[in-house]
Amino acid sequence: MSASPAPAWSPAAPPDRWGAGRVIALVLGVLLLLPALALIAGGGVLLWADQSERDDGYLMSPTGNVSTVGFAVVSDRIDLATSGDWVPVSGALGTARVQATATGPDLFVGIGPSDEVAAYLGSVQRSVIDDLGSDGAVEGRDVNGDAPAGPPADQQFWTEQASGAGRQQLDWEPEDGDWTAVVMNADGSPGVDADLRVGAELPALTGIAWGLLVGGVLLAAVAVLIIVLVTRRRRPRAQFPPSAAGPPPAWQPPAPRTDTSGDPVRGSSRDQTT
Repeated sequence: MSASPAPAWSPAAPPDRWGAGRVIALVLGVLLLLPALALIAGGGVLLWADQSERDDGYLMSPTGNVSTVGFAVVSDRIDLATSGDWVPVSGALGTARVQATATGPDLFVGIGPSDEVAAYLGSVQRSVIDDLGSDGAVEGRDVNGDAPAGPPADQQFWTEQASGAGRQQLDWEPEDGDWTAVVMNADGSPGVDADLRVGAELPALTGIAWGLLVGGVLLAAVAVLIIVLVTRRRRPRAQFPPSAAGPPPAWQPPAPRTDTSGDPVRGSSRDQTT
């Protein structure tokens, strides 16, 4: 009975090595993942604020105390501008709100064009508020000057104004232009002291939050897919018929042929036929 033939030998598959292309693809996947996580985090924070931090429909800053020995507390110049009429400021911000509360004299709160406010208060002793921080901290600077020409409510340039005792609230529809908000004692006397909050409706915030979340998730999916494809080990291709891998086998002489009775066959098959 003849021996079964040994499987054909083939060299072992080379090890799975990292080339320059795979390294670059991995770096690209990681670089895409980092901004994706930032977008997801930013969208989550905005969505949380939009859903849980509203006060009567407004996103309001923490309460900060503004005070001055002068005659007015004024905001820094508020520059509102859009790149086109199809994106109105009021559509992005919604209605803006200013709340000021005082326990002393009647309070005046107003907002008007910056150039006209500057003409009224340009030479008046005042404090200019640069920032009302997220923790309620107030950053500003004092400006020396004189008394105003008259009480603020007598001026005709205010776009919106409110005055009286206790808490005063001003709602304003923002428009393109330069604007300045002002807090004064209603009679124009020095020594203004009030607790201040500012905010806006921000109707576009929900869409912005969801846009960041969806964009971050899609970008993260692309980044993870690239990383998985790059780091996955390559499977060796199947061979038909399967072959033995490893070092080549040692040479062996062919097995002798035998006839039906088991005796060795000598000579060629042509000789046996004749």
